Amino acid sequence: MDFMIAAAIAALLNIGLLGTIITIYVQNIRLIKSYFTYGLVTVASSFMIQNIVIVIFWFNLYTAGPAIKAVVDAAAPYLFIINLAQTIGLAVMVWINTK
Repeated sequence: MDFMIAAAIAALLNIGLLGTIITIYVQNIRLIKSYFTYGLVTVASSFMIQNIVIVIFWFNLYTAGPAIKAVVDAAAPYLFIINLAQTIGLAVMVWINTK
């Protein structure tokens, strides 16, 4: 299993889940104008930026060439685990927010 591709897929899935969460929170802002709902949008947007940067950063490293391949291959399983944990957490948040 290529952990780098799996990590990228998880990060892209996270971006989609965060888009759903941000949409839900923006709809809530229209109903509940509070610092908490603004904070939720800010935090979700920050996570979205993080995942976009992760995808771009790791794509650049992955295509950098053989000189850095060993480092990328060594770090890929850890990145996959981090992204998978985030995917699970975001999926739970989407599930809770749509109830």
